[in-house]
Amino acid sequence: MRLPRAPSEESPRSGARSGCSATPTRPSSVFGAKGSVAFEDGVVERLGAQHAVWGTVLAWERPTGFAMTWHPGQGAERATEVAVSFESEGDGTLVTLTHTGWERLAEPAAAREEYNGGWPHVLAGFGHLVEGDADEGSDGQEWFALHPHPWAALADGESIFAYPLFPEHLAFLGRLRERGWLVAAGPVDAAKGEGMAVVKVPAGSGTELEELARRDDPSVVGEALAVTVQPWDVRFTGV
Repeated sequence: MRLPRAPSEESPRSGARSGCSATPTRPSSVFGAKGSVAFEDGVVERLGAQHAVWGTVLAWERPTGFAMTWHPGQGAERATEVAVSFESEGDGTLVTLTHTGWERLAEPAAAREEYNGGWPHVLAGFGHLVEGDADEGSDGQEWFALHPHPWAALADGESIFAYPLFPEHLAFLGRLRERGWLVAAGPVDAAKGEGMAVVKVPAGSGTELEELARRDDPSVVGEALAVTVQPWDVRFTGV
């Protein structure tokens, strides 16, 4: 599938922002149209207190693609695998989805046939979002992605989640939320202690955001975390 406009070198146009819902959940989901889907420790759909794990992230290679196990509505023992890649092509982005592992299912041929009809529907939905939101960004706001990762103050093998300054990082994210800037946040590689926060700020506030990320987060000031602040040229969302 081809989507309008080529991706930047730093952020994929996956249609599912890390840590926030952008995946179409109607009609093919566990909880229906009111559910939301996010990259957490895996891919998780939520509706209120209910949650369903769709899969586990196997590879996360920005900006070229990602791979995950895939078992929405089923147990992990029935997981197949889905890989999505992004490649610049002319003035657009070529999105390639590869679904494998059918042999693990009770009826491989039937499941594959069902997905042969389902995936084009899902990807077409993303295409419509891209075409409809091509001018997004004219609302006077800008998107950024914050990428925190463990740094100098941590001993080898020490978990950032157990480090005394980590609660201060959560408090910093809370302050961004109180300002109305925080869209979503969470780990993208919990084993390594790497995370991501997506923020949407008033146009021209990027410098202020960078200063806050480096000076208002005690875990960064105390060198428990280092943070990269990256502009994100968002083309479409599902929220």
